[in-house]
Amino acid sequence: MRTSLMLATRNRLADLQDCLAAIRRVHVPRGSSLEVLVVDNGSTDGTEEWLSSLPGDLAPGIRLVPLCEPLPGKSRALNRAMRASTGEILAFIDDDVQVDPDWLEALEDGFQTGAGALQGGIRLDLGQTTPWWRSPRVEAILAGTALWTEKTPVTSMIGSNMAVRREDGLPAWCEEIGPGVPRFPFGEDSDWSRRCLETRRGLFWPAMAATHVLKDRFRWGEVLRRQFYGGLNQAIRSPQRRRLYLQTLGTMPREMARLVWHVLRGRPEQALDALWTLARQAGILSATCGRGQGHPHWAHPEGG
Repeated sequence: MRTSLMLATRNRLADLQDCLAAIRRVHVPRGSSLEVLVVDNGSTDGTEEWLSSLPGDLAPGIRLVPLCEPLPGKSRALNRAMRASTGEILAFIDDDVQVDPDWLEALEDGFQTGAGALQGGIRLDLGQTTPWWRSPRVEAILAGTALWTEKTPVTSMIGSNMAVRREDGLPAWCEEIGPGVPRFPFGEDSDWSRRCLETRRGLFWPAMAATHVLKDRFRWGEVLRRQFYGGLNQAIRSPQRRRLYLQTLGTMPREMARLVWHVLRGRPEQALDALWTLARQAGILSATCGRGQGHPHWAHPEGG
C-alpha cells in the first residue's frame, strides 16, 4: 500500500524536527511505502534550508518530499501537497504531532476493514506540569480523542491525525479558511473532512495513534479561542441559524449565572466549565450578528 503523509509548517522548526524524527521511527510493512510531503508555508526560521539539507530517504521505505508554498494559508499548502502526492491513501498530521512507530501498520489495518476514511487516536502532550484545570472536556476542546469510542459517529475529522482513500477523487481544501487566513483562521479540517465523508465511510481507529505536543500552547486562552471559533463555525454551518441564535440568547444568562454561582461557592472547576460554554456561545452570537458573513459557507450552510 502506498501512503502519502502530508503536513504544512510555518516557523515551527523545533516542532517539525521532532515530528520528522518520529516519522523516521515508523515501521513500514513489506511491500508498502510512505512518502512524506512537507510544505513550508513561508517560514522565516530556517525551515526551508533545514528541509533542503535532509536526504530524500528518511528511512527504509520512507521518502521525504519537501515543498514550498510562499503564499500564506494552511489550506493552500495542503492543496499543494495533494497535487504532488502519489499515494492511494492520503494522511494528514500537524507539524507538532508525533506519530507512533506502528502508525502506518495500524493505518493499513484500518483500511483493510473497507473504511474510506480513518480518524486516528490523538493523545495530548501538555508538558511536564499538568494544570489543575485539565479535564476530559478541555482535552476534547483541544482536539484530543480521549472521549471518542468505536461507536462515535465520524461525520468530520481532526486534521492532526486523519487519513482518506484517494478513490473517486477528493475535494480541494477551501483556501478561504484555516490558519493563515486572518478573517477565518479555523474549521479547515472539519470542512474538508465533511466533504470527503459525503462519499466515504469514516471510522474511528484509535490504533493509528499519534501525540499532539501542545506544551506552552496549553493555556486558558487557547481553550477559550478554540471554543469561540467552534461556536462560530457551528453557527456558520447551521441550516437554522435563527433558531440557534435564539436558543443561545435563552441559555447564555443561565450559564453566566452558573459561572458566578460557582465562583462565589469556591468551585473553580465548575466555574471554568461554565466559562468554556460561554466562550462557545459568544462565538455563535458573533457569527449570527455578522462575523460569519463573508465566510464561503455562509450563503450555503451545508458547505455544498
